[in-house]
Amino acid sequence: MSAKDDGPPPRPGPPARDPVPEPPWRADARARDEPRLPLTRDAIVEAALRVLDREGLDGLSMRRVAEELGTGVASLYWHVRNKGELLQLLTERLAGEIELPRPDPSRWQEQLKDLGRQMRAGAHRHRDGARITLGRVPSGPTIARFTEWLFELLTPVGIPDRVIAYLGDLAALYVGAYAFEESLGLASPTGEDLPPEQIVAMFRDYLLSLPADRFPHVHRAIGDLFGGDFDDRFEFGMDVIVRGIGTYARPGRSSAMETIE
Repeated sequence: MSAKDDGPPPRPGPPARDPVPEPPWRADARARDEPRLPLTRDAIVEAALRVLDREGLDGLSMRRVAEELGTGVASLYWHVRNKGELLQLLTERLAGEIELPRPDPSRWQEQLKDLGRQMRAGAHRHRDGARITLGRVPSGPTIARFTEWLFELLTPVGIPDRVIAYLGDLAALYVGAYAFEESLGLASPTGEDLPPEQIVAMFRDYLLSLPADRFPHVHRAIGDLFGGDFDDRFEFGMDVIVRGIGTYARPGRSSAMETIE
C-alpha cells in the first residue's frame, strides 16, 4: 500500500491546559506561607529586639528568637555564636539609635549633655535596655563613631586626650546606672509593694523625727534632700560631669600632648 493509501491524518488533540489546582484543604500548609526572608545577622538582631520588648531580658533566648523568625535554633548559630554575642549585638543596635550632631566645640557643654540625655532615653526606649548595656562596651563601628565624635568635639577646646578617652567610660557608667536604677523603681524599706510617694514620706518622716540639735543640717535641708524628680537629679549629675571636664580645658593648646594633671 502506498503512503497516500495510509488513511486520513490523526485529528489534533485538545489544547494543553494548566493543571487543575488541588482543593485548598489539601495543599501543603508550608506552600501557603509567605516566602521566608533570607536569614541574616541583622534580621536576628531585630527579632531579638522584638522578643526583648515583649518579654524582657529574662525571656530572651536563642530559642525564642528562632521561634520569632519561624526557623530552627541551629540556623541562628550560622550567624550568631551564642546568646552572649547576641546581647553584644543588641548593645550595638541600641547605641546605633543615638544621633550624633556635627561636633560644635563652641557648644561642647550642651552637646555633651544632649548626648547623655539621648543615651538615657535610649535605655528606656526598649525593655531592659539599661540592663543589657551595663557591663558591655560597644565595639566595632559603634565605638569608633562615638570616640571620633568626642575627640572632634573636645580636642579644639584643649581637653587632654586621656580625659577624652576616659570620658566615654564615665558617661556610659553614669547614664547606664542611672537608667537602670530608674527601671527598678523605688524599693520599699519594709519589702511591701508601696507607692513611691509613700516610701519617700516614710524616709522624710523618720529623718524629721530625729533630734534637730543633733542633726541640724538634716532638718535644715530636708526639702532639698527629697526635692526634685528623676529628671532634675539626672541633669544635676550631667552638669557635675561637664563642669569637671571643663576644668581640664587648655584653650589654645594641643590636647594631644596633655595628660591628666
